[in-house]
Amino acid sequence: MTLPDPWPLFQDLRFAGQRNHPRGACFVAEGRILVEDLLAWGRAGRVEVVAVLAETASAEAVRPLLPEGAELIVASPAEVEALAGFPFHRGLMAAAKVPAQPGDAELLACRRLLALPNITDAENLGQLLRTAAALGLDGILLGPGPDPFSRRVVRVSMGTAWKLPLWRRADVWEALEAWRGADGEIVAAALGGASVHAWRPAARTALVLGPEGPGLSPEDLARCGRAVSIAMAPGVDSLNVAAAGAILMHRMVGP
Repeated sequence: MTLPDPWPLFQDLRFAGQRNHPRGACFVAEGRILVEDLLAWGRAGRVEVVAVLAETASAEAVRPLLPEGAELIVASPAEVEALAGFPFHRGLMAAAKVPAQPGDAELLACRRLLALPNITDAENLGQLLRTAAALGLDGILLGPGPDPFSRRVVRVSMGTAWKLPLWRRADVWEALEAWRGADGEIVAAALGGASVHAWRPAARTALVLGPEGPGLSPEDLARCGRAVSIAMAPGVDSLNVAAAGAILMHRMVGP
């Protein structure tokens, strides 16, 4: 198989994260729904699509959807499978430049912010991104952890990784202190906190979710203005962080 310059972007995808390219660091989206959505954002000038890899049967349908400057690579199903490194049945892949992080002023302007100092599971991160976008949060502040533009996070988030403002900081707490200012409230999700039913989010609220398993440390809890929790039925001690986050984010944006 002879493919043009962008082909390494689509090679060995199983554990793919960001890929280097002369036009900048890129991520990969797979499947018709995600690719068509990404191309629409590309045509609107909101993301820079570098290349699309299409199986022969899908090529003509996708050609008119290409943003300016995006290259179309056409290959047989066998060639695509050999390139990806596993049985690939989605027919389409697209590579786009990782969007630049928004500026600090946009972070400080957030009224509903999700902070994830140390999430460790890519699927949980993808679910949290998707929920935050669906509920209309203003953005997500990320610490160390999975790359939000890795293959698995992009798939689970259903494309919200490139739609929702994301900030990544080595020290999330320093950024939260700058965000808090005079009227921002930082709220921790923690067992033993006040009931979520009694929680009345402030006009500017940042919700902090700890890592899977241990949750937030006592030191981190002390940095928050309050803690909230979700009551469990007898015999159940906790929820998955993505499920808990969905309930608490819904509370953040509700009436």
